[in-house]
Amino acid sequence: MSLYISINTASSSLSDSPIDQAITFLAAHAAIEKQHGRLPGGPSLDVTFMLPGEHESPSFVGMRMGGYTRESETLFFETAVPEHILKSPEATRYVAVVMQDVVEHAHEFFSENNVKFDTQHWRKTIENLTRPEQAIRVAH
Repeated sequence: MSLYISINTASSSLSDSPIDQAITFLAAHAAIEKQHGRLPGGPSLDVTFMLPGEHESPSFVGMRMGGYTRESETLFFETAVPEHILKSPEATRYVAVVMQDVVEHAHEFFSENNVKFDTQHWRKTIENLTRPEQAIRVAH
């Protein structure tokens, strides 16, 4: 029913970096889709992008599932963003791939736990939220 996107970083130097812009764009458009009732029903997804900073970095690489709360029907994910992506022109593509992975991992989790999850609707939603032409159209 909802998609929550957040950034966890100890460094303010990444404000307005390509990764910050890509994640912020995704979060803003997810909020618009939610407001218009276009997000899939069922469980919510909560994704935190963990950015390495000058003095602190995530203690893992890749993505990890943070658990599922039945009360809020939310599945949590954290993804450790590699340092080379932070200021890369590929940051937008990286965010899109992460979100596609989130949906696939959510599909597996919910299938194994017999929880209804509209995988096809989520795939389409993420595709629409992360396609490059959407970013270009909205930016102008």
